[in-house]
Amino acid sequence: MALFRRKDKTAEMAKAIVAELSKAGNVGPYSDIGYAQSAASMTQNVTPGTQIQIAGEAVAMPRPGGGFGAILGPSAPLLPAPLDPVLDESGRAVPRKYEYQVAQNLNITQTLVPYQILKALVEQCDIIHRCVEIRVSEITKMDWSFTLSNSAITEIMQEENCSHAKAAKIGREKYGDEIARLTEFWENPYVATDRSFVEWLTEALWQVFTFDQLCIYPRYSIGAKLDAKNGDKVFPIGFDVIDAPTIKILLDNRGDIPHPPLPAFQQILWGFPRGEFTASPDTDAQPFYSGAGRSSQFLTDQMYVSVKNRRTWTVYGYSPVEQAIPAATLYLNRQRWMNSEYQEGASPKTWMKSNSMEYDPVRLAALERVLNDKLSGSTAERHRIKLLPDGFEPVAMPSEDEKYKPEYDEFIIKRIASCFGVNANALGVVPRSGLGGAGEHKGQQDATDAVSQRPMEAYVVEFINGLSRRFLGMNKAVTFNLNDESNATNEATKATAFKTSLESGQMTLNDARGELGLPLYDMPEADEPFVMTATGPQFLKGSLDVAQNGETIGEKDEPVAQGPQGEESQSQEGAQGEAPQSESQDATNRVKSEIVAFSKFVKARSKSGKWRDFEFVYASPDEAERLNAEGRLKVAGADPKWERL
Repeated sequence: MALFRRKDKTAEMAKAIVAELSKAGNVGPYSDIGYAQSAASMTQNVTPGTQIQIAGEAVAMPRPGGGFGAILGPSAPLLPAPLDPVLDESGRAVPRKYEYQVAQNLNITQTLVPYQILKALVEQCDIIHRCVEIRVSEITKMDWSFTLSNSAITEIMQEENCSHAKAAKIGREKYGDEIARLTEFWENPYVATDRSFVEWLTEALWQVFTFDQLCIYPRYSIGAKLDAKNGDKVFPIGFDVIDAPTIKILLDNRGDIPHPPLPAFQQILWGFPRGEFTASPDTDAQPFYSGAGRSSQFLTDQMYVSVKNRRTWTVYGYSPVEQAIPAATLYLNRQRWMNSEYQEGASPKTWMKSNSMEYDPVRLAALERVLNDKLSGSTAERHRIKLLPDGFEPVAMPSEDEKYKPEYDEFIIKRIASCFGVNANALGVVPRSGLGGAGEHKGQQDATDAVSQRPMEAYVVEFINGLSRRFLGMNKAVTFNLNDESNATNEATKATAFKTSLESGQMTLNDARGELGLPLYDMPEADEPFVMTATGPQFLKGSLDVAQNGETIGEKDEPVAQGPQGEESQSQEGAQGEAPQSESQDATNRVKSEIVAFSKFVKARSKSGKWRDFEFVYASPDEAERLNAEGRLKVAGADPKWERL
């Protein structure tokens, strides 16, 4: 019987594998070729309006040869598998802002340190409470106003070709009604009529320093009407400061705050969401409750949430109170120890030391009762001489004040104060040594201003501008401003700076008066810089020629030589004895004089490199335009054949 043999397929399989590998090329962790362009990630619809992303593949970026394939090199990177939908154009997903916690929107306790701990700490720790009060007072004591922004003044200077002071005056006239409207609103941002801006700002700053989260809800009137004066816009009647622990910030797929119509914030009350709000403003001119705005949200669906210390790995901030938790814990434990020494201490003031072996614990206890009963409550008895049995020696224990070391408390207080940028002197920690003795030095105050007060001032200006532009329709040419005018030292410093700038030609008189908010001078010299000399002010442009309309038209010619009797030299034009000139000759001479003044004006502008058109009075408009064009080219460095002037 013949034996049936199975066909050996091992050799054929090996040949097939080699063939496929030859087609695909050398693919491995040390190679950068052979990457297939994978398909885009897929999505799955579960319910209408809900889309769940399935982890899939994106179109990988090209990996040309030589990029990753070196021997003992970095190796070729793994192909990405994005979690979010890929873009149709590139086939790749947009990056997430950070690796947030899965289902973070469902987590009611949103922060690493619960807000209840921060609130309890700022209420129960006297040092932290005082630090917040000091920081709040630094801002609320300052004068505030709405004024023109520096960029708006610069733009007006370029458009009107005028000085800084005149541009500020033009801007105040142009935006005067806008500034008055905003000032009237911010005098009382509350809905109630018996409040003030200081109260509102104090409430807002406590939220910032405690939670680093300022939540503002705009309140609208239930019968709000369109404001025809302001482009038929609806403005709120006040801003409510909402307690930050009740507001949870939501995330979208990228880890960012969702845009409308998605909700961006939820209010958590008694452990459950009780309301939700959008992040961006409604720009449609719709009255209150009359209809949906853009993206189907109402005016009442909006909320403003500001965080000062922004970080990429969380949407929440990092308040000074949270920064001070380690030092504040030491401080509270220190206070608890001091209280327990008086309330729960077990160490007596005096011990009786005995070397006798005859006293057992029972006899010692009996002797203690006799001594304590006799001496307790009797001051006179304690001052009398007492005899002790043989072998007893009193040992006095140190008092509480001897065990107390203030240096340790000062160390803790300074650590807490540093988290708020508060000088320890303001908390009662006075240096015992050093140059100048006790008190706060100017260098310490300057450092405090640089690291704490000025950044907080900038933040307050920013969120007041944000609220005003978003809900009150404030023009970007107007800005909120804080100024500590009550400080006499600042006033003296400012006056000295203005004096130096004026006398060195850096500012004009009208520039200084404009900065001080004073009315401007009408004389042309007030807009010209000068240098103060021993004989008086010397204008940088010399003596000025003034046209009939009061405008400066250029420098005067050299002064006319005077004779012994004060009469002009006979060699000058218009000297005595010459016949009067005709009107046409007089007009021609005025044009020539104006062109001479224009030539000097161009030379002065060429040195500074800055050009503004010369205001001609006697030359024709066409001639004036031609001369200004050539002067502009001259200052810019071109050669417009200037010799013919």
